[in-house]
Amino acid sequence: MASSTQPFFRRRFAPLIAAWVLALIVAGLLYWIERSMPALHDVMIPLYWIIGALIMLATWRWIRTRGKGDRRQNDRRLGDRRHR
Repeated sequence: MASSTQPFFRRRFAPLIAAWVLALIVAGLLYWIERSMPALHDVMIPLYWIIGALIMLATWRWIRTRGKGDRRQNDRRLGDRRHR
């Protein structure tokens, strides 16, 4: 059986896809409200910008890489028992 490697630094895509789907649903709901009540157009524009900024922040946090190496190697708890 061929070993499968996970793409993008072994991260799962499900949280990223869920965030984008949720953002699209909220933006679609806001668009529907805006089309139903055109007087709210000036109120909705900043909300679209806020949704866009939040999804870009979420995507950036998902993409950014962690430091090199295992984070647990610097853990000093029980360090004296580790090499026995």
